[in-house]
Amino acid sequence: MRVELAAATFGQFLRQLRLAAGFGLRAFAEAVGMKPSNLCRLETGRLAPPQDPERIGKMAEVLGLMPESQEFVRLNDLAAKARPGTAAPDVVDYAAKQPGVPLLLRTAKGKQLDEEGFRRLAAYIEEHF
Repeated sequence: MRVELAAATFGQFLRQLRLAAGFGLRAFAEAVGMKPSNLCRLETGRLAPPQDPERIGKMAEVLGLMPESQEFVRLNDLAAKARPGTAAPDVVDYAAKQPGVPLLLRTAKGKQLDEEGFRRLAAYIEEHF
């Protein structure tokens, strides 16, 4: 499934994904355990995106998204963007389970990595691990 990754909000992107997967609003709401009215509110931005990685994971699973897909990552990033100062739910979930994450982040902070520095670090990790 390919959708436009540039959607501005979680709700807009979720709607694009839902329609691309062939789900009507009611069928998708039922499949993910939501009331259709709440799904409508979520898609139109009148309800904040979920911050629970399990809820987003369920939506992704129903949509057929793989955890490493660009769509899955974008869905999580847009959920975090709706609440400034928070990290994407999938990142928070992973970080909570990995004792080395604070060391990595503190090292990056000490080196004052900017966005480009993090991109280079990610490329290094991809290449060597």
